[in-house]
Amino acid sequence: MTSPVGQVRKMLLLVPEAWRAGTKGLPLEKAVRVTGARSVKEIEQIVGALGQMEFGPSLPDTVLLVSIEDGRVFADRALHLSTPPPLSLREGAALLAAIRPFEKNAGKAVASAARKLKGAVPEPFRRTVEALARAMDYPVDPPGEWADALSRAIEGRLEIAVDYRAEASGTVARRTLEPRAVFHGDGHWYLAAWNVVKREEHLYRLDRIASIAPGTRFFGDHKGPPLDRFRARHLYFQSGGERDVSVRFSGEGGALALEQWPERSTQNPDGSVTVKARLAPGNYLLGWVLGYGGQAEVAGPPDVRELLRARVAELSALYSG
Repeated sequence: MTSPVGQVRKMLLLVPEAWRAGTKGLPLEKAVRVTGARSVKEIEQIVGALGQMEFGPSLPDTVLLVSIEDGRVFADRALHLSTPPPLSLREGAALLAAIRPFEKNAGKAVASAARKLKGAVPEPFRRTVEALARAMDYPVDPPGEWADALSRAIEGRLEIAVDYRAEASGTVARRTLEPRAVFHGDGHWYLAAWNVVKREEHLYRLDRIASIAPGTRFFGDHKGPPLDRFRARHLYFQSGGERDVSVRFSGEGGALALEQWPERSTQNPDGSVTVKARLAPGNYLLGWVLGYGGQAEVAGPPDVRELLRARVAELSALYSG
């Protein structure tokens, strides 16, 4: 059964195609291909759910009618898309973040909507809106044709053989896995699974899976650490060396910090924002701070600040020649 988010994604792909088809209508078979629906019946269900869409108080007399006649999907061409009403910084960021997961596959329709949304935000705030939208995480359904197979294998505790593409070399190798969970984190979908040969748990990006073949062996209890640690917003696993660290953000980084970590943020009199985090001093922490391109600095403790200063000196020496 298609999830609500999956159905919305297919609606967003279907409506522009039906619109472009005009009075000829979009053949149902093509609608299946365009949206990735499983069958004509699913397209009929989507159109039934769409029915008549009202665009609310800002466009009181505007509706979009979607229907099926003689094996074709029609979108009422009486509708004229207009410029969206003025948006606040928070509204613009939320709307941009909501459509961001569809940009890759929805083509010109979503790109045009994104441009209009940015244009509805006052000019001084547009760069901040884009930065905030990139920082928000709106997961959609697990991608690819393997999602259903993984779901069945996890539920039935069935061993699987996965052809997985390595990030560094691009080579594909087969791995025998006991699948544990599929989850979203930091903009990607992951499979957490027990590697039968290595006898340890690993994470596998779904977009790097080349194929999945169900095995014949059923396994008992899931092996590996508790799955609760995957519920965190970002993929960071406790090492035991964590310490309390203060990071000060300025400029757009400050706005991002307030949006992402409101419960851990303090706004300073100079407009900067201090975030208190508990992290292990090392590559993860240093990379996180450096990733803000000068809009973040370690405020304390002093030895962690010195660790970052030394790393910056190493990088400077590396690239100065």
